[in-house]
Amino acid sequence: MSSQPKKISITVDIETVDIPTMVKMTNEEYREYVHNDGLVFVDHHDVLRSSAAAYPLATTLEQFDILIDELQKLRSNMVSR
Repeated sequence: MSSQPKKISITVDIETVDIPTMVKMTNEEYREYVHNDGLVFVDHHDVLRSSAAAYPLATTLEQFDILIDELQKLRSNMVSR
């Protein structure tokens, strides 16, 4: 009799904010959202991850700096209140 590996099902609750809700946030509310791992977090392996999907964004300080550089380039495409 061959033993089949057990299938494991994991459910993960993802808390995120939709665009209309984010538009209504004050700057302080947005700062609190970002500060409380609403967008990103650093895991126990020191990897910067997306909070919504937990995929890695940067694994080193150099990659983190590159990410910041790219975000700064995108800044000119954004609008102010």
